[in-house]
Amino acid sequence: MTATVTLEVPIEHEALLRRTLALAEELHQLALSAPDGTVFDACEAAVVSGGREVQQRLLTDAVARRIESAEKRGRRSDSVPAVGPKRIAGRRCDNS
Repeated sequence: MTATVTLEVPIEHEALLRRTLALAEELHQLALSAPDGTVFDACEAAVVSGGREVQQRLLTDAVARRIESAEKRGRRSDSVPAVGPKRIAGRRCDNS
């Protein structure tokens, strides 16, 4: 029997963790079943494709969290145009 480990992860990371573990299992099976001389190429192609999916999921989740956070804070205030330049100095006195 293979040794196992139990991890506690936030529920929002469950799908990502499951996908990553599935990719690892897929690579293991592919390495065992690929014909001699093609193992590295077959595994590399699978990890590039699967890695792309994992990265896309990470990016999607990160952007979704940012959007949720922004929606919780509410709408940003509208910008207000600056008032034109004001004169802050008094009149110059010419004493010459």
